[in-house]
Amino acid sequence: MHRIPLLLLLPCLLLSAGCLTASEPPAEAGIVLVAPADPVALFDGTGTLSNLIGRENPGIQTNYSVAYCIIPPGNGTPPHRLFESTELVYVIGGTAEIRCDNATVTAGAGETVLLPERVLQSITSIGDTDLLYLTVVQPPFHPDIEFSGDELATLSMTTDARPVVVAGPREGIEWDLESGVAVYTLINPVLMREKALPIDYSLAYVELMPGGYLGYDGIKGSSDLLYVIEGDIEVSTPGGQAVRVPAGSAACIPPDLVKETRNVAASTTKVLSFIDPAWVPEKTGLFE
Repeated sequence: MHRIPLLLLLPCLLLSAGCLTASEPPAEAGIVLVAPADPVALFDGTGTLSNLIGRENPGIQTNYSVAYCIIPPGNGTPPHRLFESTELVYVIGGTAEIRCDNATVTAGAGETVLLPERVLQSITSIGDTDLLYLTVVQPPFHPDIEFSGDELATLSMTTDARPVVVAGPREGIEWDLESGVAVYTLINPVLMREKALPIDYSLAYVELMPGGYLGYDGIKGSSDLLYVIEGDIEVSTPGGQAVRVPAGSAACIPPDLVKETRNVAASTTKVLSFIDPAWVPEKTGLFE
């Protein structure tokens, strides 16, 4: 466990204790509330996908796409390969059986699986309830990068790549904030170089107890996407903008924006933070 002061709370989302201080916040931009798009039927109607970040939101500049998927028990994605793009799966509910070439992993709620590019992959719901998960594709998903069905036979290829698995939200680097806020680094290609992660962004998991908050900070040169798994947060700026983010939605914070994040639910709020490009200590500026 790593112990850091309260003010270091969400330097996105605190993947280390280092920070920069500043007397004046940078110029303010706007927080964008991102709600899931209407669900689209997939896999011959046996699953649905709701886009959050991607071609549907051209004004939000990220180097990845994000969508929310639901697959009923006994159904799954057909085998396919994504060329030049990785796929990260964060399981929110249910149980997934994820194939990655010759490896197969089972993932439950709170587990993260990162699939390298070009692997033959499929995701199947094997539990008694619907499989609910976020899919994050980098570079952003486009139909042209996906090969399935008869197209697979024309590729005639194999890979030796293996999935990267984080077996639960508390299995990453833990930061003890002593404030009713818990932060865990799940994936960071800079702070976890030994894993040779094939992505540019970082991912952290945060729990905010009732009344918990993350003080004003800004991340230099990186955007922060805060996806609410459970509960509600309010993200506000010194200039007076305040955006309430319910479960299933996200707040997109542009680079350099100073913001504060508060739990406005009566229970624990659970949040995922995607920093793009990946967070490093020298990017964070703290403000009072």
